[in-house]
Amino acid sequence: MKKYYKLTELDKAFGISVDDAHYLNSETDVSFCLYCKTSDIILGGYKESKFFGFGKATYSGLIKLTKPQQTTIFESKKLSLVKSTILQKDKLTGYDSEYPFTVELPNKVFEGWLSAPFEKIPLVTIPFYFQPEQRQSMLKQFCKGIFDISDNKEKLIEKASAVFDPSQPVPDELFPTSKIFTFDDICIEPDELERAKHYLFGNKEESASNTKLRPIDTMLINMLIEFPNDRPSKIWERLKDDLSNEPRKFDTDEIVDEVGKDTLYWFDDSAEIQQIKRKSFYNLVSRLKK
Repeated sequence: MKKYYKLTELDKAFGISVDDAHYLNSETDVSFCLYCKTSDIILGGYKESKFFGFGKATYSGLIKLTKPQQTTIFESKKLSLVKSTILQKDKLTGYDSEYPFTVELPNKVFEGWLSAPFEKIPLVTIPFYFQPEQRQSMLKQFCKGIFDISDNKEKLIEKASAVFDPSQPVPDELFPTSKIFTFDDICIEPDELERAKHYLFGNKEESASNTKLRPIDTMLINMLIEFPNDRPSKIWERLKDDLSNEPRKFDTDEIVDEVGKDTLYWFDDSAEIQQIKRKSFYNLVSRLKK
């Protein structure tokens, strides 16, 4: 089994549609993650909610999503992150434990720097920041410019003293950098995939002993026993053609009312008309095959 699957692979490989993935996100505790393209990051750890750096590295691999972040990217199709947690320690390259900035510690990104050798880091999943940018504050540069041309420097120094001294050079600072992820970056790891399949389909033993199958499920299972290699599209066409048979060959209980271009209409146990879209029908056939 692969180390991870993208959402775009799940439908073809496991019969899990994008709609199914939305359901898993909103109604279950299944965890998805993100694939992060090659990025410079700062590894570290937290103590009393403050971040201490271990070292700098380059990373290309899976990163963790919190549940709120997961919901955001499913609903908005994009997510901005300045920090996360790596999930594949073996994908780190170019590790260097030296502090890579001239900005003094502590600062608004790092509480301290531990310079930990890579082999001494016991963690498998490691918190990180995308490498911050060292530069001067644009706001302070603007204030400095106003100060330099002002005739009332003492008053400006008094107003700005709580933030910085405009009479002095503007110092370098660290500013967190963000990376934008989109819906196409969402992935799932094998363990979570198995949990997802259980939520959606149950296990094979449960399916075999299930006595509450819908009429359409029973009909499709019988067709798949006879035609185990048929694609879902072929099953759809067989049912469409079967409507003209007298008696029907596959739909022996005549539960199918109509097979249109994109929708199949059928009667449930209560003789109520139901409908299923072609894509959902294909997903259903793929699930029943497993």
